[in-house]
Amino acid sequence: MPHEALGHLPDNKRRELERVARILFDEFEDAQKTKLSDKHKNGRILKLILFGSYARGDWVEDRKSGYRSDYDLLVVVNSEAFADPGEYWDQAAERFVRELTVTKHLATPVNFIVHSFMDVNDQLAHGRPFFVDIARDGIVIYEVPGYPLVSPKTLEPEVAKAEARRHFDHWFPLARHAPQARPGQH
Repeated sequence: MPHEALGHLPDNKRRELERVARILFDEFEDAQKTKLSDKHKNGRILKLILFGSYARGDWVEDRKSGYRSDYDLLVVVNSEAFADPGEYWDQAAERFVRELTVTKHLATPVNFIVHSFMDVNDQLAHGRPFFVDIARDGIVIYEVPGYPLVSPKTLEPEVAKAEARRHFDHWFPLARHAPQARPGQH
């Protein structure tokens, strides 16, 4: 893991991210061992990219309320087949919960998403803001050489507005029906 890229993080956070990376690799390898066909055994993690508050340096650890930021990671795999959560990543997610709540080997929650290399580059080529932000602000903590991300396309303002409207129209109705937090909850 390139420590210089994570120089803004305390040593304990860097060590914790190393543990997180090791868990992702171990659980992905274990998931592949259960597959029968060779095409399901050739999966590779090509990149791990830290994004969000820990990449930007504005994470929160509020001891009074108990709120703490989580590690946000983009896991880039070599094929869409290996991005399936149920097939390859549920065990890693469960292990992060155990490491946080049961064994206490992690002090920071972990949130990760998995996309294929081709999908990430397609998202960047289309200027999708979420992926553009990750490419711009994220910190690569692991990568296999020879798999560069494409330069993000800049969306025209009217296209960006249409994209934002589409996401709003999809997610807002769902949020309106979500349980309401009580005062003092986050």
